[in-house]
Amino acid sequence: MFSEQYAGFEWFGWMHLLALLDLIVLISLVIIFRKKINPTWDLWIRRSIAVLMIIMEWTFYIWAISRGGFQASLLPMGVCAIAMYVTAYTLWTKNEKTFQVIFPWAIVGALLSLLIADLDYTFPHFRFIHYFGNHGLFLLGNIYLLVISRFSFQYKHLLRSSLILFLYSIVVYPINFFLNTNHLFLRELPSEVHFLFSFLGDFWVIGFMIGIFILFHLVYLVLRLFQTKSSETTSKKESISG
Repeated sequence: MFSEQYAGFEWFGWMHLLALLDLIVLISLVIIFRKKINPTWDLWIRRSIAVLMIIMEWTFYIWAISRGGFQASLLPMGVCAIAMYVTAYTLWTKNEKTFQVIFPWAIVGALLSLLIADLDYTFPHFRFIHYFGNHGLFLLGNIYLLVISRFSFQYKHLLRSSLILFLYSIVVYPINFFLNTNHLFLRELPSEVHFLFSFLGDFWVIGFMIGIFILFHLVYLVLRLFQTKSSETTSKKESISG
């Protein structure tokens, strides 16, 4: 699992596609069997996801430090790291208020990371398992809380979450230069998406933040469409049974 023979990752190769397919299957199962999960299973599932994420993340820290010592890039200051920890807390405590802050961070952060896959190892290396496992789990965890726990997420929550991320970005931006890190990708974007903002020159960071804000709105739009469709289906069933 930790052998260097698994170094190398093919973007949208078979292993990448299979990892994405596995996640799609898990999310589909949550949606399909959402009415079958009783309180006992709910508690077990939520806390198992939370514990598994923490175990994998700390195993990653140990592995990374064993290879090159502690580096500032390991500090949990990125969107995905924060989303993972807050999601773990929310799954464990079933705290709806933290969900309403972290939901768009988790969905957008996980989807971008899973698709772009800034990774150096392929399956079955631990880093591959950790990368797709943790990003997939905090994405799944937030969808689980939305579908199973029926947590509310309204437009005011989107605006508040966006404002918190914006203020946090202002704090992290200078810290990146002090620590020589790239948290939130505020110093350099992955090569796969850099071209999308290169035309803005030195102002690409502003364009990047606006892009994230737009993605937050796309997530909210999909959520509203899903909830509207679910409500219509429920109304039809009640009408037929009546």
